Amino acid sequence: MIRLLDSGVQTEYAVRALACLAKRGEGAIVTVKELAQEADVSVNFLYTIFKDLEQHGLVHAHRGRDRGFSLTRPPSQISYLDILNACEGQIEKKQCLLDHRVLCDSSHPCAAHEAWNSLREMAERQLSKVTLDQIVTKNPPWEQVRAK
Repeated sequence: MIRLLDSGVQTEYAVRALACLAKRGEGAIVTVKELAQEADVSVNFLYTIFKDLEQHGLVHAHRGRDRGFSLTRPPSQISYLDILNACEGQIEKKQCLLDHRVLCDSSHPCAAHEAWNSLREMAERQLSKVTLDQIVTKNPPWEQVRAK
């Protein structure tokens, strides 16, 4: 069975850790080790993820005595699409749905080009509407798992 818009484990862990960071409140600086424990993620893997998140401007690294990471903007201004793009890269727009070896565009469209292009654009619009503050407040799935 194929899952539509299946993101990788890196995105899943990033969302969990960023949600934990967001719960700490605006301006909170938290170490990766603390976030890894809260989010039930490997510390080493989370460091790698946070490097990507920092490169994409979602978190800021603090050095020195108050080391750790903080969000660069309020959770209401960080979308799931922002996190997905930071962890997985942008949603591919040029690959043909019918043959991934071929680039597909409006000048050389395949039979599914218009439908596939519309679906990608709609997915991006919808994913950009889901914000980190919504993720934190609307019963995160990883908390359901922990409760069982």
